[in-house]
Amino acid sequence: MGKIHIFRSKALRFLFYTAFYLSILLALLYLYGFKDSFTGTFIYNDF
Repeated sequence: MGKIHIFRSKALRFLFYTAFYLSILLALLYLYGFKDSFTGTFIYNDF
């Protein structure tokens, strides 16, 4: 079995990792919803 030679180029590796981590970030924002974080009460109002 030969290795996959798609990551031989540093530019392709950079683009792959950038797209991979950006997709994880967008998936987490979609799952947890960044709009709901501003609707809660402020925790330090009673101090």
